[in-house]
Amino acid sequence: MIRIRGKAATYGDVWFDEEAPRDPGVDIIRYYCRHAPIGARTVTSLSMVTDLDASADVIADSFSKDCRYKIRRADTKDGLAMEWITDPAPRLEEFREFFDAFARQKAHEPCDSQWLEAARDARQLIFSTASKEGEALVWHAYLISGKSAWLQYTGSCFRDKQNDYRALVGRANRWLHWKDMLHFKHSGMARYDWGGLFEDESSPERAGINAFKRSFGGRVERTYKCMVPVTIKGRLYLPLRDVWRSRKSVLQASSAAAA
Repeated sequence: MIRIRGKAATYGDVWFDEEAPRDPGVDIIRYYCRHAPIGARTVTSLSMVTDLDASADVIADSFSKDCRYKIRRADTKDGLAMEWITDPAPRLEEFREFFDAFARQKAHEPCDSQWLEAARDARQLIFSTASKEGEALVWHAYLISGKSAWLQYTGSCFRDKQNDYRALVGRANRWLHWKDMLHFKHSGMARYDWGGLFEDESSPERAGINAFKRSFGGRVERTYKCMVPVTIKGRLYLPLRDVWRSRKSVLQASSAAAA
């Protein structure tokens, strides 16, 4: 379980179909990627999953033709190096700096440092990188639980705006995903989860991200996120939090309409 101390309550994150400990030591348990709902506060989410129980050849055969070509080119011609980091503690700051620079370029949210530190402390965090001539091009961050891996963060280096460089980084990203799958497979993992799919593809960016994930084959899966209070504080806090978030959403919508 990943334990995260919030402003008014402590959360425990349980992933996939693992069970929470009998004495979790938290106020609220958040269940992610469950195949069956638990409790009243439940929402569904969509994701892509690659089954790692199949042979490497079968997995690769499910990739699109273009995806396989770019991975082969990256493997044979781009001179890439991979680093698999099972002890992320000494590299946390390096990852944060890289990802947050990427997020600023894309106008995305920075990484959640508290979550990263909690996942590290729970020994459920793995990093991987792809580099060329010592320059990091791509970083991936994974949450691991049981025999499953969840892609939490992926960041790429696009400082050079030249098309050839951007194409290299794109190939490095695909190549790193494939190498990650092989590492997880060889370590006994059975499930590679792509970290969610956008159900609304109305924006080009969201449609592009979904298309990238689909190019690796796999299957679409719908699962549940559930929030279950386990202490008096948790049972009192959740309704108050829901009211506060509802009011905040109304105020934001009003501000947007006024603008």
